[in-house]
Amino acid sequence: MKKVCLLVLALVLAGSFAFAEVDLSGMSYDELVALKDQINLAIWNSQEWQEVTVPVGVWKVGEDIPAGHWTLTVAPDGNPPFGSVVIGTALNETGKDIDIMSSDYYYSESLRLAGADDYPGLDEMNYDFKDGDYVIINYSDVIFTPYAGKPSLGFK
Repeated sequence: MKKVCLLVLALVLAGSFAFAEVDLSGMSYDELVALKDQINLAIWNSQEWQEVTVPVGVWKVGEDIPAGHWTLTVAPDGNPPFGSVVIGTALNETGKDIDIMSSDYYYSESLRLAGADDYPGLDEMNYDFKDGDYVIINYSDVIFTPYAGKPSLGFK
């Protein structure tokens, strides 16, 4: 009986916390930044969080890669420690590159493995992929991670 009472009490308390609203208006800037960091950590540790390693190749968004906002980084075992990502809406006649003239847009970015400062490029990039986009990954596999928002810049 004691266990049943504790279980009921735990469920009632959990339910009340689940529907509680948080008043942010009284929080200082530093408290809000700390809360944002805690929320980001909770998102990253959630069951829905996923990251997928996409190998070198030509991929179509909506078929191979889900549409959405993604953060891309070079896979840690990347050899070489750099890569590139090219995005557009039409492939050329070989099917291995973007047709710049027929594509609605064209985007290219160089990526490098974090810490590989001898190579040009970004440690990570964010992109909002649309159905029908073609994504070409060159040189090293790339990790796609759901975009978790802009980092705090620390302005007061």
